[in-house]
Amino acid sequence: MLPGWENFAVISGSAAGALTGLLFVAVSLNRDRIVGHAALRSEAGQTLVLFLLALLLSLLLVIPGTSPRLLGIVLVVVAVVSGAILIIIGRGKDDAARGRGGKAAGDDAGEAPEVRLARLLDTVSPNLVAMLSIMVAGSLEIAGDNGLYWLAAAVVLALGGGVINAWLFLTR
Repeated sequence: MLPGWENFAVISGSAAGALTGLLFVAVSLNRDRIVGHAALRSEAGQTLVLFLLALLLSLLLVIPGTSPRLLGIVLVVVAVVSGAILIIIGRGKDDAARGRGGKAAGDDAGEAPEVRLARLLDTVSPNLVAMLSIMVAGSLEIAGDNGLYWLAAAVVLALGGGVINAWLFLTR
């Protein structure tokens, strides 16, 4: 267990667990609409991965006897694996956009604000920033420095990105 990080781990882990449960309820209530739309399925899957990632990172902080070097190695592996999973799941959104003909940048006149926000978030990719933050945290821990603040940023990005993803796929 890493001293001083217990409260953060408990709070973020609790939030991630609660949000994961709410995601299952939201998907269940909108099942028919989500099943028929590849992009919505992809967003729901990415949201689930982000919430579970925040939960996993919180759990890693409270495992007793974990050395900083071991934590760093595990964080790098988690960043690579979860990043790959998010990319694979995200292909459903790309396939759906190509099937609709996709829109070029600047063709957003008359679109709803949430559609423009979704396109912006896909372009900026907070998922990528979260994975990079985990990678930096792991690398710093391996090098013997404190990378936990980068890990905290990754947890906040994962939870925030998941909430935004959930809002976007439930309101479209």
